[in-house]
Amino acid sequence: MTTSRIVPLMSAPNVQSAAARAAAGHDLSAILAQAVPIAREAGSILREGLRRIETQRGDVAVRYKSGDTDPVTEFDHRSEAFIVEALQRAFPGHRIVGEEGGAYYSRPDSAQASSDSPLEWRVDPLDGTVNFAHGFPVFAVSLGLLIDGAPALGIVYDPTRDEMYAAAAGLGATLNGRPIRVSHTEQLTYALLNTGFPYDRRESKENNFDYFLAFQRAAQEVRRVGSAALDLCWVACGRMDGYWELKIQPHDIAAGIVIVREAGGVVTDFEGGHAMFAREEIVASNGLIHSAMLNVIRETRATQHEG
Repeated sequence: MTTSRIVPLMSAPNVQSAAARAAAGHDLSAILAQAVPIAREAGSILREGLRRIETQRGDVAVRYKSGDTDPVTEFDHRSEAFIVEALQRAFPGHRIVGEEGGAYYSRPDSAQASSDSPLEWRVDPLDGTVNFAHGFPVFAVSLGLLIDGAPALGIVYDPTRDEMYAAAAGLGATLNGRPIRVSHTEQLTYALLNTGFPYDRRESKENNFDYFLAFQRAAQEVRRVGSAALDLCWVACGRMDGYWELKIQPHDIAAGIVIVREAGGVVTDFEGGHAMFAREEIVASNGLIHSAMLNVIRETRATQHEG
């Protein structure tokens, strides 16, 4: 393996400054204060569902979207319906895009006003649906606020551990109200990483398997727990040192991007740039191992092309 170094196109402080400039004129602290209780209440809906699954196996309605690996439950829909209604009441001028329902307007009579708003919520009402449907208690509610398309505020609530992650551009990141920071692991060989796999992994060659094997060799260990939102939060609070994934959607990562950056971490696409949404890929780390992670990805991709 070569030792060439990839440097992200924009450093973490510069990215945070850009996000803060985009957020200028918006009271992100006040928005956080109003949105955190919404995420918490949505989490209580998911806890109710988990109790039903644990006590009455098979009693929760499940259907499938793109295939057998991509389920959606009645509680995805119940959580999203609650979140959307609550956000519409709290922020009548904001746009809202949910994983399950797509774009929502703030009020029936305000379609034009909300469609022109620079503020847009990306909502994942239940990140980790496969886990939830099996009664595996690793899932979350994720609310990310974009301003002019840039992630500016993030809230992720883990209802089974009662852990509320929150961050906004320039305001830092917290876990249950206490500041959090990324880890200090300096070398990839000592790093604990997390990842996920796309829903079409059975059919597509772009399935993350090659990257997974490469990082298993390069890092101390790799985990796969099934919630991108929590993967990012665990990097932010230092439980994990890094995370990567491909074929990922904005609702999965919008909130977590802000939380990692505000906790002192670095988030890029696979090329070291900041087109995570457009390229549908993400690398997040404590910053110290970021170049090494990008090198593994670059070298693995080169090997794929040679094959």
